[in-house]
Amino acid sequence: MKQASSDERVRSVIITGVGRAFSAGTDLQQLSTGGTPSNARGEAYANSTDTTRPAPWTLPSIKKPVIGAINGVAVGLGAEFTLQCDVRIAGESARFGWVFVHRGLVPDTGAGTWLLPRIVGLQNAARLLFSGEIISAQAAKEIGYVLDVVPDAELMDRAFALAASMSKGGPLATAESKRMLYQGLGRDGVEHMKDNVPTLNRMFASEDFKEGVNSFLQRRDPVWTGR
Repeated sequence: MKQASSDERVRSVIITGVGRAFSAGTDLQQLSTGGTPSNARGEAYANSTDTTRPAPWTLPSIKKPVIGAINGVAVGLGAEFTLQCDVRIAGESARFGWVFVHRGLVPDTGAGTWLLPRIVGLQNAARLLFSGEIISAQAAKEIGYVLDVVPDAELMDRAFALAASMSKGGPLATAESKRMLYQGLGRDGVEHMKDNVPTLNRMFASEDFKEGVNSFLQRRDPVWTGR
């Protein structure tokens, strides 16, 4: 993910599963034998003083749009992983479940208790987290968790089409928009505007802004440099 974030040739990222499931979550056999999944990254972020990173999770923190193409089951850690995508498209076979309460746990990455209510609202998040219910792709769409539901055979085509549409804008503007989108979730409007104004001024001074204006006036596709 870090390589994709820094590679100028990459404009968007698509995450999907291999086989019939997106992710079935943590290996319960490992847990049953006394193993404990490492939470070193979460602990490191909790103790960090770095205020430049927009979110404690990898996918929201990379500079490129991340699209989740959810095929089959995404439960437990798998459901948490889908939360960290910027946009989610689900195949008809997709299922989502935050089943942690049935294992005596809270959502392990913290995304379920922080991002989920911001996406589907407090009431829907409470129902999903407290019941551990596994919901269908259509039910996920109805509460606003996924952008669209498509036949499984069309999932990747839809994801690539969405990635193409999200890759047409200036890469610098896209990266800054994503950063501010996630950082804005944790601050008030006044604090947010203190970031928005200098960010906008940097955009006005960028080569991409000049190219965006010139390409529009010349009625041609822009050639972005990301600078």
